[in-house]
Amino acid sequence: MWSLPNGTTFLPGVSTRQLHSMYAAEQHPKSKLRLLAATHRRKGKSIDDIAYMLSKPRRTVHGWLTRFAERGIDAKDARRQTGRPAQLTLVQKRELIKDLERGPPNNATGLWSTKDVKELLHRKYAVVFVKQHVWRMLDQLGFSMQRPRKKHHQSASPEEIVRFKKKRVDWCSNTRDDILSSPHKTRQPLA
Repeated sequence: MWSLPNGTTFLPGVSTRQLHSMYAAEQHPKSKLRLLAATHRRKGKSIDDIAYMLSKPRRTVHGWLTRFAERGIDAKDARRQTGRPAQLTLVQKRELIKDLERGPPNNATGLWSTKDVKELLHRKYAVVFVKQHVWRMLDQLGFSMQRPRKKHHQSASPEEIVRFKKKRVDWCSNTRDDILSSPHKTRQPLA
């Protein structure tokens, strides 16, 4: 496990001077640390000594040096991790957007709940997501959280509201002159 090349056999295509210049030019801190470990290994240091000098675990340093031995000098940069593949394709996401814009089939408010979206995804695409991921996906697709206004249980009916507004307009149009001529509304500043 610990039999890595050492000295000039480590990174044979790269000189120690090149390692030093690459170390000086490197901007990324982790890549710089990996290059420093490679430089020390090139100088013949043991893995334990390098780990001690860099204050890193022995396994970490061994992993870096192993990658240098396998991939060459390109091992200074970490490989981009692709991550888990998406469960919905782009075509399916476009269809989902159209379905969401049409509105929920059984909801009069026209607003989707995460539970409804989750059920739609399960029914139409046979994928199961947790509630938090549904929120995240809706946000990525450009949808925002909206909630219907709460309605008080003793609120007036729409007809009562219309009647009140009509009465108020009539009252305001008939009493406007009286209100404006009232002494407490048109108080003059004291001299």
